[in-house]
Amino acid sequence: MEPSYRFAVAANAPNNAHTRDYGGALGSEPAMFDRLRKALHPSGGSSATKPVSNQEVARWAAAQQLAIVVQATEGHFDLGGELSGHAWRLESGTATRDYVRGFELRGRADMGADPDAAVMVLNRPLQEALECNAYNAITDTLQTTVDASLPEEMRWLAMYEEVTWPELPTSFRRHFAVVAERIEIAQRWIHAPVVSQLLNIVEGEGGAARAESPLLLMLARGKVYLRMEHTRRSLPEIAQATQVLLAAAQGALQNVPPPQVSDSL
Repeated sequence: MEPSYRFAVAANAPNNAHTRDYGGALGSEPAMFDRLRKALHPSGGSSATKPVSNQEVARWAAAQQLAIVVQATEGHFDLGGELSGHAWRLESGTATRDYVRGFELRGRADMGADPDAAVMVLNRPLQEALECNAYNAITDTLQTTVDASLPEEMRWLAMYEEVTWPELPTSFRRHFAVVAERIEIAQRWIHAPVVSQLLNIVEGEGGAARAESPLLLMLARGKVYLRMEHTRRSLPEIAQATQVLLAAAQGALQNVPPPQVSDSL
């Protein structure tokens, strides 16, 4: 039997309040990502703020006691450090996802968390754009299996449902969706510091623009991953990305440990 995949169709379900089941899965086509970019960046405008230079980032990193490797090209650098003995890295560079425009910040922290944990947090504009394009892919093709070439985040939207719980603030649920295989893992990982840092990104200074730009946080294979558009290329944006990555990494380390293996006699 073919599995059933769920999608919330933005055009027919305001605020993602309703879902619809589709037997089968996603197909892919180049036009899909063109639609996605247009949905996320309708104005095509650019920020008037001068981008921060690599030299300025290096000075900021030194003040924060963070390791940094600066590349020859402006806007390309790697930040890194350790959290409780676990390495983390935040990279700035050219976007590696078609739905991200210009530069992006890519974070990774290998925390040795439960390798079976699968949780994703993404902001509403990205969720709606991905789901809309996934639905278009379903109706435009006759594919009956998930295309492995699609981004992992799109495959997860096909396989897992959005979850929520009473302790999540209303403002968080308005800005973000949590998608998970198991709600109890999501509840343990998305703890108060993660919620606070994510809300700071979308409700703090410059939050209006930030809230409309792609932002994705994942827990998978025991690692924490962050991807966000480097919209303003500013030091506050880099600091926010660092803080949310570390908060999520700390949450994974403390609250989503790997299963204990009992000794057999």
